[in-house]
Amino acid sequence: MVNMETSPSNKNQSPNNKKHKGKTGKERGSKFYCSTCNVHCPNETTLQQHNSGKKHVGNVANVQRRDKHALSSVFVGNLPKLAQIRAKITEETGGCVEGTENDKLKSDLTAMFGSYGEIVKIIIDKKHGSYCIIEYKTPGMAQVALSEYQAGKIQLFYGRKLQIKSRTVTEIKPLCQIRTESELDKDNIVALLEEAEDDPICALNMVDAAISVSDKVRRQHQEASTRLQTQLNDNFPFYQIVLNLYGSAATGLALRDSDLDISLTVGKEKRLDRDDLIRVLKEKCTGVSHVHVIPAPGQGTITRFLDGISNTTFDILFNNRLGVANTALINTVLSYDVRIARFIRLVVYWRRVVLGARFPKQCTPSSYSITIMCLHFLQRRGVLPDFFQTSLITEHKMIYDLDCSFVTDVSKLPPAPQDWSIPELLTGFWSYYGAEFNVETQVVSMRGGGVLEKSEVEETSRDTQHHYVTLFKPSPLAVQDPFVPTHNLTHNVSLECVVFFRDVCRSASSNWSKGAPLYTWMFSGISGNSAGISGDTSSLQGDGSSLQGDNNVSMEAEGEEENGNKTPVWGEESVSVGNKRSVEEMEH
Repeated sequence: MVNMETSPSNKNQSPNNKKHKGKTGKERGSKFYCSTCNVHCPNETTLQQHNSGKKHVGNVANVQRRDKHALSSVFVGNLPKLAQIRAKITEETGGCVEGTENDKLKSDLTAMFGSYGEIVKIIIDKKHGSYCIIEYKTPGMAQVALSEYQAGKIQLFYGRKLQIKSRTVTEIKPLCQIRTESELDKDNIVALLEEAEDDPICALNMVDAAISVSDKVRRQHQEASTRLQTQLNDNFPFYQIVLNLYGSAATGLALRDSDLDISLTVGKEKRLDRDDLIRVLKEKCTGVSHVHVIPAPGQGTITRFLDGISNTTFDILFNNRLGVANTALINTVLSYDVRIARFIRLVVYWRRVVLGARFPKQCTPSSYSITIMCLHFLQRRGVLPDFFQTSLITEHKMIYDLDCSFVTDVSKLPPAPQDWSIPELLTGFWSYYGAEFNVETQVVSMRGGGVLEKSEVEETSRDTQHHYVTLFKPSPLAVQDPFVPTHNLTHNVSLECVVFFRDVCRSASSNWSKGAPLYTWMFSGISGNSAGISGDTSSLQGDGSSLQGDNNVSMEAEGEEENGNKTPVWGEESVSVGNKRSVEEMEH
């Protein structure tokens, strides 16, 4: 575990080698290194002190405990898909309650593998459910199960031949190295669509249940936020810290692998140093790990960390009041009719699978942009009323000099029509953005329930003596922020992506009208199923030419992913990207 060699002959210890010139001790390999804790020490005395410390002793105990669990466990692969388990439950009981598939799988695994010894626990892969870890009480029991498998005595499980092997332990990498945008398994979604192909409404309800975050997990997220707020106030007792969840996680539109966005505010005339916040998160907050800062060019910084208790990644921004206001608006709209959230989640997932297969994430519309596009479409179809009717607004709210007021009492609005279904809305969405909406001249907007012309909102500027310029950045697809009229939420979307998006919408709508299977028109345009997708950009060249400096906009750290207003200014008020203001003006 511990390397205390001091000989220059060690291959990791070449202090005189010229190729290491200018590198730190950690980069060129330290003579005194603890591999258990990944700690480099300057000398032997410091290493010995580290070895006797609580952190090292605890880490050694954890490694030993982990190795013991590994010896007592077996890896079981090629498990049945959820559709097969659901079919068996239906066959045995006459119906299947959502969320009982894992319980049934664990019960059947226990019945099959329990004959080899006492099972302590079964851990099923949360992402795909394609494998599990079965832990026995003793290593000998695990060896019996392995021997039975090697002798060919393990029976078929749901008609499948299981793959069983010894459990191996992989070193856990830092979050910044392993965190990528994971996609919910498209194959599982297609299986659900095929399973209920004759009933599109039932099939889409099953897909929504598979991709959405459960109420139980949402409560865990809220508890994690409350716990973190308490810990921060304990360490900063005079700052009156308040944490507010915002974005898709707070509205219920998040997919299962989405991060949680938090707006951190402090009391008046207080300024919290970012370095102090990071230090407290690392050293004082229970369950917090992998704390690191992500730069967002032109916007500030995002502090990202993993909460080990809820197993969730958090992104913290300072004083993102516009993000919180946008979340309040979306929550109010969703309360108007419960079907709206289901429709938006399906479109967001569809956009991820279809566009994500061909374009980098920073060149595609964000989840928030897609949400606004969905709400605009619903208004155009008469499903959703205008939430900015002045006569119905009872609470007026200003953030900076922006009017963030909207109708908060949905009972004052006309009732939602009941003669529409999710499949009808999906096909209507594709038809609208594939043929009806003119991306060359029109702007997607929620205000007024109508369509704006690009000429009405583009190129609005301010006097340079105020030290800022406000621009509605032109782009092939223009989506207006509900509260910041000069902010184009899709200014980063490439011309090629817009053309492909339009053509995919047309293809999906056409497949539906031809009576194609549900999964075909849901996933039109994906590699291997892109017939009829031309990608011709000639019709949009006029807009493309205006994007010469915008298609390569850097959107690191998903700065606009969930709410379109991630603009942290540490200790100051954050402002919208499209509506930058000088500090002097904000003070007034």
